[in-house]
Amino acid sequence: MAYACTKTGDILEINLDKSIFKRVGPVKKLFSLGVTCIAMLLNGDIIVGCGDGTIAKIANKTMAIKEQSKVLGGVTSITLTGDGTYFFAGTSLCNIYWCDTQNLTPELRNTCHYESINHVTFPYGYSDVFATCSMNDIRAVSYTHLTLPTIYSV
Repeated sequence: MAYACTKTGDILEINLDKSIFKRVGPVKKLFSLGVTCIAMLLNGDIIVGCGDGTIAKIANKTMAIKEQSKVLGGVTSITLTGDGTYFFAGTSLCNIYWCDTQNLTPELRNTCHYESINHVTFPYGYSDVFATCSMNDIRAVSYTHLTLPTIYSV
């Protein structure tokens, strides 16, 4: 079997042995802004990423949606771990999420500006803290606490 994703929001299943179309899914619902990436789990289920930020798990037997969650930005890539229990999902807003394949709970792991950086500033007397600004947000970063930056949307 092979699967192809479409900009119309559905998934095509193709039988490679016989070179024929087998079915289309998901059942009763298309994904908004198209299916942009796809990965197959070891049990045959499919993980899809969509243009509207939806990450969904599709049952291979019924093509029904088993689980789904939302992230910020359209999903542009999905990469499974070797054992298929977790995956990274990248988005159009330059976010990287870590998700488990069981219940698809996204955890933001990395983020950056998705527009050009217009200015960087270091507050007087605080060399371990700086702020960057872009077209859409301002980010304050502290090197003493190596965590994700504080983000202020403009």
